[in-house]
Amino acid sequence: MTNSYEIKRLVLTNFRSYDKLKIDCEGMKNIIITGENGAGKTNILEAVSMLSISGPFRKAKLSQLGKIESDNKIFTISAQLLTSDENHTLGISYNYKNKDEIIDDFEEVVEKRLIVANENNIQAQDLQNFIKIIWITPFMDRLFSEATSERRKFLDNLISNFYPFYGTSLNQYNNLLKQRSKILKGKSKDLNWLSSIEEEIVSLGVSIADLRLEFEEKLNKILSERKTNFPHIKITITGLIEDKLRTNKAVEVEDFFKQTLIANRELFKYNFSPPVEGIHRSDFTAYNIDKNISADQTSTGEQKCTVISIILAYANLLYLYFDKYPIILIDEAPAHLDNLKLQRLFEELENIPTQVWFTGIIKDDFEFFDDKKSLFIHIENSKIK
Repeated sequence: MTNSYEIKRLVLTNFRSYDKLKIDCEGMKNIIITGENGAGKTNILEAVSMLSISGPFRKAKLSQLGKIESDNKIFTISAQLLTSDENHTLGISYNYKNKDEIIDDFEEVVEKRLIVANENNIQAQDLQNFIKIIWITPFMDRLFSEATSERRKFLDNLISNFYPFYGTSLNQYNNLLKQRSKILKGKSKDLNWLSSIEEEIVSLGVSIADLRLEFEEKLNKILSERKTNFPHIKITITGLIEDKLRTNKAVEVEDFFKQTLIANRELFKYNFSPPVEGIHRSDFTAYNIDKNISADQTSTGEQKCTVISIILAYANLLYLYFDKYPIILIDEAPAHLDNLKLQRLFEELENIPTQVWFTGIIKDDFEFFDDKKSLFIHIENSKIK
């Protein structure tokens, strides 16, 4: 699988429900983890997601990932990787005692992973140089019926894996919004400093919106060209800045955004935390072309199929631009899929030369992979049986 990333070995220490867990999966395309609800299956996939730029996929705080029964919340995740015939080692750890690392200028907790690649410390954004991971979780089964913020997180996770500095720009933008709010809530306001911050917000915001629209175009092209047994989908990113960029020049949108922020200043006189318009409030919709209906109007099972369509197209998009398919994680794969849809999912995944990690309750649901390069693992009470 030289056109993808392969995890050869995964070792968890003091992570979630595991004291110690080692999985050797060299040469395995499919890693299938079964067990009853609460056995600890999803914890393994969450650990794998921690190796990605966007992990963990359940968005838990790092201080919540250490083994519950442990007095300290220190955990480690280590993996041996194969990427284009090159071996790498990745290590992720967290030590809640490193207070100097996790308190920012706003006296808020900013938990950070300690990341080591081939014995060298790296930043989270550098993980994409070693591995790309995408996932489908049960929470996404109603993605288009949930809050706007969840869809935006889903979208931003995809884009972060595609554009190297997108995630960093987004974090900078959000931090600038906090700085702006702190100034406006203060008794004395430095208008020069406020204007400087707003100019940075405008510049970053329009740049981020532009990348989102560029990504929308690229993904829709793949979605329209793919032969699939899942719905044919078209996505549309919506938002004040994105909508303006579709019909106006960037410099015009920057001026509009700047005037919007200036007008918003007045609201702080009457509201301690007034809403601020910008790319942090954007959304995206998915349209089911086959049924001529918006995804939010479809059933839970159909919404899951929509997410599957997007993720499979996205995997092809990453291959097109980076010459490698991402590792794919699918938590509780059989949930909300009938037998026919499940088999079609397995068939499409088998045609993608990449490693896939599944969880499910019953091994029989995965008999499709019996004669494939597959590792079956059964978990009981967070132990391999």
